[in-house]
Amino acid sequence: MGQTNDKGEFNVQADAGQTLIFSFMGYKSAEVKVVAGQSIVVRLLPDINNIKDIVVTGYQVIKKDNYTGNAITVSGADLKRNNPQNVIKSIASFDPSFKVLDNNFIGSDPNKLPKINVRGATAIPSINDKILDRNNLSSNYNLPAFILDGFEVSLQKVVDLDINRIESVTLLKDGAATAVYGSRAANGVMVITTKAPVAGKLQLSYNYELTFNGPDLSDYHVLNAKQKVAYEQLVGLYDTKTSTSGDTKQDELDAQLFTRLKNVASGVNTYWLSQPLRNAYQQKHSVYAQGGDQSFRYGIDLRYQTQPGVMKGSDNTRYSGGVNFTYNPSSKLIIRNDLTITQVNQANSPYGDFSKYVNANPYFPIRDSTGRLVQELANWRVNTFREGKDQYITENVFNPLYEASLSSFDKLAYTEILESFSVDYKLSKSLRLRALMSVNKTGTTSDKYVSPLSSVFYNFAADQANNKGTYDYGTNASLNLDGNVTIGYNKQLGDHYFNLVLGANILASKADVKTFSAQGFSNDRFTNIGFARIYKENSGPYGDVTRSRTAGAFFSGNYAFQNKYLLDASVRVDGSSTFGADRRYAPFGSLGIGWNIHKESFFRGSNVISQLRLKGSIATLGSISFPAYQSRSIYLYDTQHWYSTGIGATILGYGNSNLEWQKTRTTDVGMDIGLFKDRIVISPRYYYKLTKGLITDINLAPSTGFSTYKDNLGDMSNKGYELYLVAQVFHASDWNINLTGNLAHNVNKIVRISDALKAFNSNIDNFQTNKDNNAFSTPLTRYVEGKSLNTIYAVKSLGIDPENGKEILVKKDGTLTYIWDVKDVQDVGNTTPKAEGFFGSTVSYKRFMLSFSFHYRFGGQAFNQTLIDRVENADPRFNVDSRVLEQRWKQPGDHTFFKNITDLTDTYVSSRFIQKDNLIELQSLYLSYDFKPNAIRRLGLQNLRLAATANDIFRASTIQAERGIYYPFARSLTFSLLGSF
Repeated sequence: MGQTNDKGEFNVQADAGQTLIFSFMGYKSAEVKVVAGQSIVVRLLPDINNIKDIVVTGYQVIKKDNYTGNAITVSGADLKRNNPQNVIKSIASFDPSFKVLDNNFIGSDPNKLPKINVRGATAIPSINDKILDRNNLSSNYNLPAFILDGFEVSLQKVVDLDINRIESVTLLKDGAATAVYGSRAANGVMVITTKAPVAGKLQLSYNYELTFNGPDLSDYHVLNAKQKVAYEQLVGLYDTKTSTSGDTKQDELDAQLFTRLKNVASGVNTYWLSQPLRNAYQQKHSVYAQGGDQSFRYGIDLRYQTQPGVMKGSDNTRYSGGVNFTYNPSSKLIIRNDLTITQVNQANSPYGDFSKYVNANPYFPIRDSTGRLVQELANWRVNTFREGKDQYITENVFNPLYEASLSSFDKLAYTEILESFSVDYKLSKSLRLRALMSVNKTGTTSDKYVSPLSSVFYNFAADQANNKGTYDYGTNASLNLDGNVTIGYNKQLGDHYFNLVLGANILASKADVKTFSAQGFSNDRFTNIGFARIYKENSGPYGDVTRSRTAGAFFSGNYAFQNKYLLDASVRVDGSSTFGADRRYAPFGSLGIGWNIHKESFFRGSNVISQLRLKGSIATLGSISFPAYQSRSIYLYDTQHWYSTGIGATILGYGNSNLEWQKTRTTDVGMDIGLFKDRIVISPRYYYKLTKGLITDINLAPSTGFSTYKDNLGDMSNKGYELYLVAQVFHASDWNINLTGNLAHNVNKIVRISDALKAFNSNIDNFQTNKDNNAFSTPLTRYVEGKSLNTIYAVKSLGIDPENGKEILVKKDGTLTYIWDVKDVQDVGNTTPKAEGFFGSTVSYKRFMLSFSFHYRFGGQAFNQTLIDRVENADPRFNVDSRVLEQRWKQPGDHTFFKNITDLTDTYVSSRFIQKDNLIELQSLYLSYDFKPNAIRRLGLQNLRLAATANDIFRASTIQAERGIYYPFARSLTFSLLGSF
């Protein structure tokens, strides 16, 4: 019937007794009956569910029906329901293209950050980085941009964010959605909106969470003490005729065997895997107070959260407090200020790497007969197959629990102060001016002390005794400024709807790093760095200051005609100090079109199709994927060399003034299909991304003093499809059942690379064949045009010859051999799955709610590192996977997966260890109950909810591999209580 004016006033002709319906995008509708002679005052409340009907880009709020971009919006309530402890994993379950990469090393370590990419990798790691294998392929350069209430923040800030403060999260993925961010948009954008205070009398909300975490050891199958001794005898560990015995005499070997057998007979069967682990109990208390009137609203939040890990001594404790207010001195002006202070204290486990406990032999007791914790459990004489005096060496076997008994520590702490201020002024009914500014100051300190009694110094010579014990100390003071000014135009002119914004922004950052290392501690109890004797050998104080600036101007427009024909367009120009002086600025832009077919007259009245939207977009985006100094020739002062003319200096790197932006061209098409009044909504998507000008390394002549420098000489493509399904299966007065599902598939391809990366493949061959690098059994990453970053490279294998227990290998020319040759390494597999995604359901009955979410993956391949490291190449001096006894070749005619059990020669990487990677896991199970208001009002409560969430409950995979090499994975159960007063 009409709309309000710029003061929120309205005038409607209506009869007494009639009902007026008031609605606004993102708020709950209100129905008010007209009473003769009385004016009407309406206050709309935010509607978290309807927040999915809008798209928050960070610069605009756009109706989803009129938007041609690809965006996924998730409410904070849905995120918490899925995973209250891990906001990143929770987001991933709603959009499979936002992929949290598997990291089999760090497991559930509370102090490690996840690796993420959106719609595939768009950068090649530097060849100056360490050699990459499938497990540690870096994704740091493929992170999306994180925008919190209009300002860019780090991944660490998102991980540390209190999930109770999140109003909504919007994932922007295609060009039409992200191009307004220009140089930050190539890998997608995550826009996080926190809750704003609501006017009214003082409201107090309290949330308590208690989480039980238990280590998941279901993928570990090691030998017990009796089996381990039997295996050692089977491989000839106590026989001088085998190479495993070193130069130890037979009577000494017999004595060692007798000691082991005696321990087994006396009942020693130590399960070392449980020794460094615990069931961890986490707590979170968060309080939020809000209130005020229409002109001034305030909010105060406090949080205390403990997050101890399942390895003893590991911990992540967070404290945070915030004050935010919104001031409306008039109907035209809105002033908002947010101040948040966060303190995070991290401690890594003094028990060290979990792999040490997996390798420990079960026939060793933890303590000796007097109850004393033994440092050295045993020692072995090992044949190195070198010539001379180094052919046989002594290897110590240390008690991993001994390290935890010392005063060593490894901890980190940081304090973050985030201040943001914004002014929103309504120039007219349809024109708004908005200015925002944020300051983020973070101070980080790290301390790592290694006791002089540590096993690290066990073999130090006597004259080096005063150098035992080390201390590494570091600080990092960072300051980030982020500001932007926008003018927005939002107006309906007849059949034409305009949502336009013109703006500019600037980013500036500074990081000041200081570190030094000391050594020489006289006592385990003297842990202060002041007790150190000297700086660590060949080292001294180090400092580094890094500054970078980025500035840009942009325009973004959303247009709809009759809500049928849609247009989105944006253009942006960015400049960055990171790039060469000759290529400092670059333009970016996007164009999107859409058609709401269901709005057409010929479609109205359809009883089946209630929504049908076609849309597509093209865009050019950018990214900055290398350190700031790479475009310049910078000098490093050498404090170790002083001359009569002053201090010495060396060139840190060879600069390139023509280094320019890495650009990604994207094409995205999709449709939204709603059936039966949108009870079923299906949304398929297809995309293609071509990243041109990949910043890679170029070979230089040795006379320059450098081997490589940075230039734009590489292209990479990603293409794929996504499918989303939401269905309301059943709805009644007390029942509601919804189903959700999604899937994604991405194909990565290296289109073009530099000569330096081609030459790097030869370096990888040399690296892999060098036994000292211990990389012969790992599939290393290679860069080949036409192939994927996900390609697995190894020598083809036909399996084990049943006649002699040797592996049959296939050379590149097709001939067969028993001899492994790095020149025969080729493409033998790909980790890319045919599809990956999530499916689940939400069931509500009266005041009960039940939901669950499954993650699945199928059609890909993976190299099972456990089979080669812990079975085939297992060192019999340490504990091994139980399959070493069950599936090894033992006699002619055996058809087995593994080679001869007595063959202790090294097995090199081959296709025999590539397996189908199919997975299904129950990642989340949620149950809640909301108490009736009448029952809790006498307690002074407005609402009260009890909930329980279980995460990572069940997992079934076609690959049986040890998971959590350095830190085990965990399962969790969270109980929460949420009440408001």
